[in-house]
Order: sequence, then structure tokens, then C-alpha cells
Amino acid sequence: MTGRVAAVITNYNMPERADALAEHLFKSEWPLDLYLVDNGSDLVEPAKHTNVRIPKNIQTTGGWLAGLSEADDTGKEYLAYMFLITSTEILDTDPVAPMAVWLESNADAVGIHPALTHDSTTSWGQLYARGGQQPRRTWMIDNICSMYRAEWFNSIGRFDPAMEYAWGVDLETCYKARVQRRTLWVDERVQVRKVTNIAYSMNRMNMSADERGARAGANMRDVLFKKYGPAFWEKMTKDLVTDDIR
Repeated sequence: MTGRVAAVITNYNMPERADALAEHLFKSEWPLDLYLVDNGSDLVEPAKHTNVRIPKNIQTTGGWLAGLSEADDTGKEYLAYMFLITSTEILDTDPVAPMAVWLESNADAVGIHPALTHDSTTSWGQLYARGGQQPRRTWMIDNICSMYRAEWFNSIGRFDPAMEYAWGVDLETCYKARVQRRTLWVDERVQVRKVTNIAYSMNRMNMSADERGARAGANMRDVLFKKYGPAFWEKMTKDLVTDDIR
């Protein structure tokens, strides 16, 4: 084992799920530093493992970037950054070590993500488990439990903070990887479950799921339209996407 991983969890009013993620990550055999960001929780107490506090909710992307800023302040060099949301459930397998080893062993690989269980909710079918025993190439990964090579991720300017709700940051990051002929992977050896809208069903978000979806979609469209033009969706989802990586 060599390069450390910085894992960043953004938590807003979901301490029980944030702590469950943290406690699972602490069991990893891979060298890891956790940055659990409390993103202005105002309905319940912060997670007990919180070590980064933001006084007011700056949404998902801002929370992740605040965690990275804390990581920067340590002066440590990281092999990879890992991004998680509280809709994620980590299953029994250690998700950190297999993915970190893959990035360390494959110089062209810049992003990797666990396979999703088939009872997960996602718009991205390529992430569902297919029953393999090794990572497989794909065209795009979400940030349910993503891991990116730190050196490369820093070189592209990290996530665009303008896409504050995190819709679109995955598309743009993976588009940049494809343009540079770098590779993205789904790790079939590791699985996680995503439970969409769990925080909304618990009335923890101070808005409805539909309202947030409308805001996030409008935000993504506005930012990517300005950067890439009216054909941004075709570019993000089809450029350099071949049948073998769908």
C-alpha cells in the first residue's frame, strides 16, 4: 500500500447515514483520511464523526469542495479522492482498497466506482452490477461512491462549483477524461446500494425531491449550456462513447 485516499462525505441533516458510511470506511485496510462535512445541518445534530463544519448549506458540490480544501490544508499528497453521498449504503466488502489498487496499477485510469446493486435507483444503467469479477471500462461514473486519481482531478480544476447541486459535475468530469483518452471503470468486485430520496422521505431537506430536482436540472443546463453550447447533452453523453464501454 502506498498512496493515501481522502474520502469526502457531504452531510445535510442525515447524521445516522453519514456516520454509517464513516464507520464502514474506517474499517478499510487502505490508508485513508475522512473529511465528513456537515453542510449546515439545521434540523438535527451533526454526525458524530463530523470534522468539517459549514454554517449554512452550500449544497453537495460545495460540501465536497470544502472537504477537499480541508485535505489541502493538511499538506498531504493523496493518490485519490473519494466522494460519497448519504443516499449511499456500503455493503460488506471494503470499497476503498480494491479501487485504490486499480488506480495505482493502471496509469491510464482516472476514475472508478463500485457496481450498484440492482435494487439501487439510478439514471445510469451502466453502473448496475453485471456479474463480473474485475473492473470493466465504462463511459461515465456517478458520484455515489466515486474515486478519482487526485493528480488528474486537480489538473482539470476539480468539480465546477457553479453546478452546486452536483448534477452535471459527473458528466463533465467524465467527458474530460474521455477527451484526454483516460479511462473510467466500474468495479464489479465492490458493490454499493443507492436509496434515492431517502432524506426527502424523512423530511430532512427543507424542500421536496421534485423541487430539488427542478433546481438541480435547471442549474446543470444553465452551466453546461454556457460552457459547451446548445448541444451539451449530446456532447456529454455521446462524444467518444463506444459500444464496448456502454
